[in-house]
Amino acid sequence: MTTPSIQVPTIDIDRDPVRVGAEIDETLRSVGFFQIVGHGVPDVVADRCWQLTRAYFDLPLEDKLAVERREGSHYGYFPIAAESLAQSLDAKAPGDLKESLNAGRPLPAGHLPADAAEAALFEAPRWPDASLPGLRPAWEAYLAEMTVLSERLLSIFALGLGLDAAYFADKVDVAPVSQRAINYPEQALPPEAGQLRAGAHTDYGTLTILRQELGRGGLQVHDGATDSWIDIPSTDGALVINIGDLMARWTNDRWTSTLHRVVNPDAGSRMSNRRQSMPFFHNANYSQLVECLPTCAGPNGELRYEPVLAGPHLAAKAAKAVSGVTRSTSR
Repeated sequence: MTTPSIQVPTIDIDRDPVRVGAEIDETLRSVGFFQIVGHGVPDVVADRCWQLTRAYFDLPLEDKLAVERREGSHYGYFPIAAESLAQSLDAKAPGDLKESLNAGRPLPAGHLPADAAEAALFEAPRWPDASLPGLRPAWEAYLAEMTVLSERLLSIFALGLGLDAAYFADKVDVAPVSQRAINYPEQALPPEAGQLRAGAHTDYGTLTILRQELGRGGLQVHDGATDSWIDIPSTDGALVINIGDLMARWTNDRWTSTLHRVVNPDAGSRMSNRRQSMPFFHNANYSQLVECLPTCAGPNGELRYEPVLAGPHLAAKAAKAVSGVTRSTSR
């Protein structure tokens, strides 16, 4: 059996931020994932959002389709197999065996979108108010907590990178963010060849905060050194953090945006294999130029990436994931 070359640690962030930043820096140099405790997200907010989200996925399909994602939109309900995350890396794969609900943040006061593509990232969410009136306030409360936590993490990140704690503040102050809930339903039928619950991909933005269901495995990260997949445990009270492609570009690959996936349950398992997760995706400002940070150039000043605008990068990745995918409403 191959011995993994990476480990996914659990880090208590309710300590000296300089020390925490150093620990995160050490971790992210080898794998783009870690878990956190001491995050301060109230259980009552997280639990209510989780429970009402489960109730949403239990609604009749007709009610869920009432808020289905419109063509060209980033938000709304994505039916089963409506998205193939592997396609964001130009791989060919069937639609993922999941359904999801997605919403963004309101347009910040006084901010004018640069173009129609940025305006779409701040599109007002559609909610199933008639079927589940409590869902909207629960999501808004949780999204607010995730926004505060992401800003706290970015401050710690900056310290870990040898920068001022406020370095990222004006680079993310009007950023589009996305809250997503994912239901991986029972798999009564065998998947298609190459079909996973979520195909192998990297995340697109600065960082992701994930709450996953206890006792339901499936999330794996790729260990490049051994070309193997490592399970990410589900730990009570902990949140999974990973960085995305923009942060890897900012750090000139000092920090790794790690390939990850969600695999199918074991065939023939008699246990319920339904799984729910709630990821929050944080991004940089739409018009932010992402280029190597001043502390992250190589020994001879070498740069691994050309500068890129954050917003068009994000929009292009999201578009690839739904391009040509045929949704399903029967599985």
